[in-house]
Amino acid sequence: MPADVYLLTGYLGSGKTTLLQKWLTHLRVQNENVVVLMNEMGEEDIDGEQLQGFGFPVKKLLDGCICCSIKGELTEGLRDILNSLQPDRILIETTGVADPIDVIDTLTHPELYDRIELKGTISVVDASRFLDLNSRFASTAALVKTVRNQVKYADLILLNKTDMASAELVERVKQKLAELNPKAPIHQAVQANIDLSRLQAVKRVEHVREPDSASPAPVQTTIGRMSTMDRLKQSLGLKTSTPSLYNSIDTFSYTFTGPIDEKKFEDFLYDLPKNVYRAKGYVLFHGKKELISFQHTDNQVLFFPFENFGPKLVAVFIGEGMDQQEITRKLSKCYG
Repeated sequence: MPADVYLLTGYLGSGKTTLLQKWLTHLRVQNENVVVLMNEMGEEDIDGEQLQGFGFPVKKLLDGCICCSIKGELTEGLRDILNSLQPDRILIETTGVADPIDVIDTLTHPELYDRIELKGTISVVDASRFLDLNSRFASTAALVKTVRNQVKYADLILLNKTDMASAELVERVKQKLAELNPKAPIHQAVQANIDLSRLQAVKRVEHVREPDSASPAPVQTTIGRMSTMDRLKQSLGLKTSTPSLYNSIDTFSYTFTGPIDEKKFEDFLYDLPKNVYRAKGYVLFHGKKELISFQHTDNQVLFFPFENFGPKLVAVFIGEGMDQQEITRKLSKCYG
């Protein structure tokens, strides 16, 4: 029997890892053989540390995006998982800048296609930020393309963080999501709370292709039989002219040398420039013994205690055109 594969996608900071933690808690009582495959942009693993203790193997693919730069590692990783662990289910969490159609490309690799079955793609959307991210006036073309594709090719949409948006804004976001993807069910949530049985019951939907006479769907012309990926691209109406967001994204990490001031660090995070899309990591604050996990997006900073003292004291920054030297200089002022 092929392993069931679930693809979890969504932009940086939308709540994918939070949802995955809740899903694993749910799966733990079902006595199934589940493997998690996580992709991180930078060299440091931050989100993967959050999944320790759930009792499931976690394979991590770091320092690249499985939609493009490390596609081969995804294929190899899945092959190793299938051979050594023989899972019933594989949950794949993509990096926040991954285009899901390119990940699906990898899942149709000839070595994998008869050993796995993609049950569905689940997209997590931040209700408070989606319209800004989706705006061609506020975002780059590559960012807009990626954010839209994460919605357009989803089989289920989790509209998350609705508590951080007005009722009017939530309705506007829902209308836009339905416009981009009229077939996928939309579930509203706070802190990624959803009836988790709906995730496992997700079904592939037929996505509507946008008419585009200038960019016809690619077809196989060199052989008589169209390949699996060509059929998939044709059915989804994939456009290939816009560059991937991953190609313009930078990451860097900063290792803390000791405890820092909590208030200064919180102010530092809120003052990060808009081209820093995401910051996350682990830190110690003056006067406190517990390790703190922090998460930052352009409109939210979260601190919460983290019991596992295995991770390094490190901050990871993800963005476009970041001034690493200036960010590091300002961060160094948080020690005093």
